[in-house]
Amino acid sequence: MDTALLVVILLLMLLLICFLLFYFFTQQSLRDITARLNMALQPHPVPKKNSESIRRDRAIAHDQLVLMEADLTNNPRDDLTAEELASVDQISKSIRISIAELKKLGDWMGLPFDFEWADILARVPKVNALYRKAIAMETEPERQALAVENQQTGSSTTTISPRR
Repeated sequence: MDTALLVVILLLMLLLICFLLFYFFTQQSLRDITARLNMALQPHPVPKKNSESIRRDRAIAHDQLVLMEADLTNNPRDDLTAEELASVDQISKSIRISIAELKKLGDWMGLPFDFEWADILARVPKVNALYRKAIAMETEPERQALAVENQQTGSSTTTISPRR
């Protein structure tokens, strides 16, 4: 009887040890899964751009502007298409953002290495002229409507149209 009781107690102890080992490894696996999920669910921080990548982005935008100037040189036209106007607006925005980021980082070198948007636009005279012409044509109906309204009311005040 003593041996049967001893065997039952040893089996129960072995079962308890197996259960504890199973519980320990399960908890460890759950902790690893939880840690991986927490890392996956956290938003990834936006990597800081260095000045070289900002300058590369600005150079790409500037190259697009130069290609547009070359196209206008090869195929002279009197105005820009709507897509080209939108492209110049987008190029302007990206160059201005690049300039602001460079100034924020303290890596702005200024002339002759870094140019402001006005300087870049001045270096592509055909695009500059057609772009300014398109902006003037966009604001012309507004000016005419304002002039008619001023004549009707007798007011002689003038307003300055917003620049892009």
